[in-house]
Amino acid sequence: MDLDLRKLRYFVRVAEEGHFGRAAERLHIAQPVLSRQIRALEVELGCDLFERTTRSVSLTPSGLHLQRTAPSLLAASNSTVRGVHEAARGANTLRWALRRG
Repeated sequence: MDLDLRKLRYFVRVAEEGHFGRAAERLHIAQPVLSRQIRALEVELGCDLFERTTRSVSLTPSGLHLQRTAPSLLAASNSTVRGVHEAARGANTLRWALRRG
């Protein structure tokens, strides 16, 4: 199974806000889109991450676990992307220096 990092970022924002509407505002997306993405993540994982009522959202035990582990996963992903970009810049600099020499 592949974990969609965008959905994971959405999950983290909803968990932080405790509210789908506020999370959607901070993510600059429509609330129904956010709700569908979270539901899709829950389907992919095979478990509910949030307990929803008409007035509140709270994390399930599975959601609590994901809330604890998701930030390090997202940080590792961001670090990897930064490293790839830095390596690409270094490779371009090296190629340019070799051509001039």
